[in-house]
Amino acid sequence: MASIREFYKDKTVFITGASGFMGKVLLEKLLWSCQDIKQILILIREKRGKSGSERVDQISKLPLFDRIRNQKPELLLKVKPVFGDILSVDFGLSSDDLQLVIDNTNIIFHMAATINFEAPLKTAIEMNVRGVQYVINMAKRMLDLKVMVHTSTTFCCTDYDVLEEKIYDWNIEPKDLLNCSEWMSEDAMNAITKELISPHPNTYCYTKRIAELLVRDEYENLPIVIARPSLSKKVA
Repeated sequence: MASIREFYKDKTVFITGASGFMGKVLLEKLLWSCQDIKQILILIREKRGKSGSERVDQISKLPLFDRIRNQKPELLLKVKPVFGDILSVDFGLSSDDLQLVIDNTNIIFHMAATINFEAPLKTAIEMNVRGVQYVINMAKRMLDLKVMVHTSTTFCCTDYDVLEEKIYDWNIEPKDLLNCSEWMSEDAMNAITKELISPHPNTYCYTKRIAELLVRDEYENLPIVIARPSLSKKVA
């Protein structure tokens, strides 16, 4: 733990997907366990009629953050929202927020994704593949990036019984798929979805696999790694 805390000391972390299940856990863990962290920038968008600032306030009031609010409430001041959308170039950030992220970020956790297994293929591609490309593009402009962590899933390659710590090729180039998503209608993509994603059971697993290929292609250009979290099973 000491070496982990030392690594995060005086660092700025940028998190996409901080409002999701895993994102909230990561946010609380970083604040509590690495209290010398400089700041945490979280990408937030308006949702269900709530503004970005309202959503940040809502997150901080969750029971997950009880120990911080009760014992170290000043740590919450290290969290700074930047308002945008993962589906937009440069996340649709204002010029000031964009410069803040580029100039200061040392560590990226890219966790934003659609986890809807039944999402239309076009939607899944935009969120789970193009969103990754936007993060990569931004990471290349950062002045002092130490590492980018891309969150994938252990279910990205369902045609394998055992998943090793390596990237598994597939029969399509990620950028070709992104190009198709740009010009093909949603109806056209829906018509080819079953054949295109087979043997993956859904668009989530498929697009997560394609996103890993996109990340792999940047290994020589960025300090980038892939994390594959799984589901935990409660044992009685």
